[in-house]
Amino acid sequence: MCFRSLTLTTSLLCASALVVAGDELVDTPSDPSELPQGRLVYGEYMATAGDCIACHTRPGGKPFEGGLRIDTPFGTLYTPNITPSKDDGIGAFSDQDFLHALQDGISPSGLPYYPALPYPFYTKVEDEDLLAIKDYLMSLEPSSYQPPKNDLRWPFSVRDLMFGWQEVYFDKGRFASDPSRGEEWNRGAYLVEGLGHCGSCHTPRNMAGATEPSQAMTGAIIDGWYAPNLTSDLGEGLGRWTVDELAVFLQTGMAPADLDSSEPDAGAAPATAALGPMAEVAHDSLSKLALSDLRAIAVYLKDLPPNTELNHRPKRPEVLTEAAYEQGRELYVKNCSACHQDHGQGLQPYFPALRGNPVVNDERPNDLIKTLLLGAPSDPSEAFSRHVVMPSFGSVLTDEQIAILASYLRANWGNDAPPVTAHAVEALRQ
Repeated sequence: MCFRSLTLTTSLLCASALVVAGDELVDTPSDPSELPQGRLVYGEYMATAGDCIACHTRPGGKPFEGGLRIDTPFGTLYTPNITPSKDDGIGAFSDQDFLHALQDGISPSGLPYYPALPYPFYTKVEDEDLLAIKDYLMSLEPSSYQPPKNDLRWPFSVRDLMFGWQEVYFDKGRFASDPSRGEEWNRGAYLVEGLGHCGSCHTPRNMAGATEPSQAMTGAIIDGWYAPNLTSDLGEGLGRWTVDELAVFLQTGMAPADLDSSEPDAGAAPATAALGPMAEVAHDSLSKLALSDLRAIAVYLKDLPPNTELNHRPKRPEVLTEAAYEQGRELYVKNCSACHQDHGQGLQPYFPALRGNPVVNDERPNDLIKTLLLGAPSDPSEAFSRHVVMPSFGSVLTDEQIAILASYLRANWGNDAPPVTAHAVEALRQ
């Protein structure tokens, strides 16, 4: 599951894009030092729920000063400085400027923003929650850092074209609670559909970079990683998860073992762990939210109906040949069994089980391939759990070997997923 935040492409979807418009900004915000501490704490919490820091902090940079490079099919964007610098950040934004940017997708200069800023989701957030975020940002230390200029190909560099995009694809309006649902469900819906902008990664996009409403939350490719189906589909979505299991995953980045079992083994290795962009979301955002909010999110996601009209699962090919099975077994014993054990059972709490692992069995093998190629970092700032530590095999194994190993994992210990091709590995390696 991936909530990042991260099409356009994965990264593009999750990047916020507030841009200072220069001399036209004249309003001055109130002094944040006059605000109650509780207001700033709440604003920080809301900013954390929106995972703002992830997109507005470049590697090696200070928080919120921007400069994160976003490569898109239309060119390169750099996330802006959103510290309270009046010249280089958002220090000159009035409250109305801030709301107009996040809810309407319009800059203080009157020009539209690119959908890198997830305003199609932020439009649903209440004024007070957004203004609390603004108050928190205004309390930070200003930075004079200036990100590089965007480098978009023509005609995408013509900002006025976004007026047409907004006319066709952007539905403005605040979140409306459903009186037929409980308070917890409505809280979850508000977070998922608004600040959490989960659909920005987990919903497929069309050629114009807009989400496809008919395929909401059914999964999408994000920078080579697969943000999986979040609907209640039993086979490919969250149908097997309980609300409590999902809440634990959101909080810890680790899924409880034996999702299919009515009596899980408390001592077993976790079923799966947050990887790639989802690990960042878990580390930077979800793990810092109140358990009540995580449970509300889980309640809402569990209630999303499966899309019975979609079936992305490829035709199941023949089982592995004896030669491929033996080669896969040899690679597994040499490279994997020391941690994941002889029968893929894993070792709690350090190494996730591979048998029954949702990542291993997913219809799209992207996350498994990327993990084999890149490994899982030991730096807690790069991956949520200190337990998710795995070496990279990209420089050790060939594309063919990684394909055979991945295919072995997907066809062993009761796993039943299609094999992986060397071509798929090559594409993700590039």
